[in-house]
Formats: sequence, structure tokens, C-alpha cells
Amino acid sequence: MAFKCGKQLKNRFMLAPLTNRQSNEDGTLSDEEYNWLEKRAAGQFGLVMTCASHVQEVGKGFPGQLGIFSDLHKPGHERLVHGLKAHGALAVVQLHHAGMRSPKELINEAPVCPSTIEKYESSVIIL
Repeated sequence: MAFKCGKQLKNRFMLAPLTNRQSNEDGTLSDEEYNWLEKRAAGQFGLVMTCASHVQEVGKGFPGQLGIFSDLHKPGHERLVHGLKAHGALAVVQLHHAGMRSPKELINEAPVCPSTIEKYESSVIIL
């Protein structure tokens, strides 16, 4: 299977992003999370996607969430890419910002989002 960008999947097995809470609290990749994802690639998934990786410190949605907002996170992501590619898997990061659902006690400040609506009754808004 080929993507428009030219990347090829070795098969059609793709690991969906899973909220596993295995990263370090500063958002860096832990050995535990690396080993878990690398074993999926070794198990012949053609594409391995990380859990939701927050793109801003204030956008963290849960404890142990992988981050991708700082140079501090770069070595872990590079290690992961090399580990997954060694098994022939494509490496994908799911980008995430929890917005108003960021727990205040987790981010130590009021959550932010682009909407003026402070609280949603459901995850679907009809305008």
C-alpha cells in the first residue's frame, strides 16, 4: 500500500493510537513506552502510531502523556522512529491538544481553547 507522499506500507496492519499513559510526566518517551511500541513493529505492524501526543504543555490531557512540544522530546521521538523503521514499520505521531478538557490540576493553570464556550454538554456542537 502506498501513500501519496511516496511512503509504502509493508502490509495493511496498522496500530491505532492508544492512550497508554506510559510516558514520563514531562512528556518524554519512557523506556516502557518505547519497548511497547517497538514490539508492535517487531510483531509486523506496517504502521505504528503513538498515543495522542500533546503539542503544548498546557494542552496535556492525561497523566503519562507523550509530548511533542519541546526539544526535550526530540531524542525520544528520534529513538522511536529508528526503532520502528528497523522493523520496516512506518512511524506516525498522533498530534493532540486537550483544550478545555485539560485537567486544571494536571497543567497547573486554567485550560485554554479557541472557543468562548467554557463547558460542553457533549462532544458534538451543532452551530
